[in-house]
Amino acid sequence: MKLINKISKVFAVVTVALLSFSCESDKENLIEKYPTIVEILDADAGNFSILKAALVKTDLLNTFRNPGSYTVFAPKNSAFIAAGITEGTIAATTAAADIAALRRTLQYHVLSVGTLSTDFPSNGYISSFSPYGTSTSVTISLHTNKTNGVVLNGGNANGGATVLQADINASNGVIHVISHVLSIPKVHNLIIANPDLSSLVGVLTSAPQAAILTDVTTTATGATSALSRTVFAPTNAAFTSASFLTGQSDANITKVLRYHLVNNNLRASSTTSFASTAQIINTQLTGPQQTIAIAAGTVKIADITTVNATIKTINIQGTNGVAHIIDKVLQPTL
Repeated sequence: MKLINKISKVFAVVTVALLSFSCESDKENLIEKYPTIVEILDADAGNFSILKAALVKTDLLNTFRNPGSYTVFAPKNSAFIAAGITEGTIAATTAAADIAALRRTLQYHVLSVGTLSTDFPSNGYISSFSPYGTSTSVTISLHTNKTNGVVLNGGNANGGATVLQADINASNGVIHVISHVLSIPKVHNLIIANPDLSSLVGVLTSAPQAAILTDVTTTATGATSALSRTVFAPTNAAFTSASFLTGQSDANITKVLRYHLVNNNLRASSTTSFASTAQIINTQLTGPQQTIAIAAGTVKIADITTVNATIKTINIQGTNGVAHIIDKVLQPTL
């Protein structure tokens, strides 16, 4: 009898263990499996049929059907229609250049890694999937601000958008639904988007500096274009500290701005080194002693004073040039 009782107890223990294992297996089988980005678009064709049609036209659809990790800023059908883009206009697009332009626009709505809204910069820049000119390694920047929701590139008035619904998880990335189709920005749009550069924007957009604003808004096609511009962009705090600006004439303010502009697209090699060799850079302010200098292996900029500026953010890339945020207003010879 004791042996039978022992066998019964062992059998009961094994049975409980097996049942527990079975329950755990059932729980594992119930783990949610996310659909792909394309499947999510298909499931809400009323909002995303135009986006899907554009992805098909530009041969991008399989990118978001296959395994991977992407972020897609997805404009709704209403946003595409407001931008003059419909399924009909997409179907009628046949010229290779027009298809390529649409592809670049769609790529600007994509990040190369799946990113939740909590991981966007509160006020900063990220790299899109859209290439700069003919480059295979440099892409156009995108600004995010989370002061009041998530705003891209300063909002619709600046060619940007607002995130309407964030963090839709897919098996191959994340979708964020946005209010408008994003315009691929020029460098001045990326400066305008940043509230910490509003003092610079105020000067650039003032009537006496109209020629400067025109210069940085000129269309350019890439790094080899003579119309490309590099902007060393001082922060609001830098303007507050720039006592030498007090009482300066409009003509001298123009000179100061020209001292922050360089022809061509000059990118830094890293956040700690602008270049491996010393750089003497000719600014748009011509004349003796109107260059700036960046020592080898640093992000320190020397002007005519003894206090260097530091580049705080590098390689903010627009379609017509690049900006670097600096912590000082550079002082030329006036």
